[in-house]
Amino acid sequence: MTTPQDQILFACVEHCCYFKLCGELRYTNATGMDDLVERLFSAKLQCKQVVVDLNEASFMDSTYIGLLASLARYCQQQDLPKPTLFCTVPAVNELLFSLCLDQAFDIVQQPTNQAVDMTSVQAQPYSDQQKGLMILHAHEALIALNEKNKTEFQSVVDVLKQQLA
Repeated sequence: MTTPQDQILFACVEHCCYFKLCGELRYTNATGMDDLVERLFSAKLQCKQVVVDLNEASFMDSTYIGLLASLARYCQQQDLPKPTLFCTVPAVNELLFSLCLDQAFDIVQQPTNQAVDMTSVQAQPYSDQQKGLMILHAHEALIALNEKNKTEFQSVVDVLKQQLA
C-alpha cells in the first residue's frame, strides 16, 4: 500500500514523462500534481511524451481529472503525441470515459510493466487562494474537453470565480 507521500510518483526518462498516481486522488492532495503540471507548462521539464499510470488509483475527484485534462492540453499545445493513460480500475475507467478523457488520452486498460525509477512528488504548501485557483483551472480544463462537461461543471466554475474574485 502506498503512503500519502507516495501518491504521486514521477520520472522523466529520455524525454518521456511518467506519472504514477495511487490511492484516493482528491483536491485535498492535488497540490503536488498541480505543481508538476505547472512546471511542464512552464517548460522546466523537457517532455516529448507523457504516460500516466492509474492502475493503483482507487478514486479520483473532478479536480484530479481536470488536472489530467490540463496535462493533455499541455501535450496538445506543445504538438506532442496524445498522452497514454494506463488504467485497469473499472470505477476509475468509467469516470474517465464519462468525462470524455478518452478524447484527450489514449486509454489502455492494461497493467504497466514500467521498470522506471520514480521519485515521490510531495504536496506543495498552497494558500487557500492557490488551492481555489487550482480547483478552478482544473474544472475549466474539464469544461474545455466538451459540451457535456460544460453542462456538468459550469456552475462549479461560476461559484469558484465569485469566491476568488
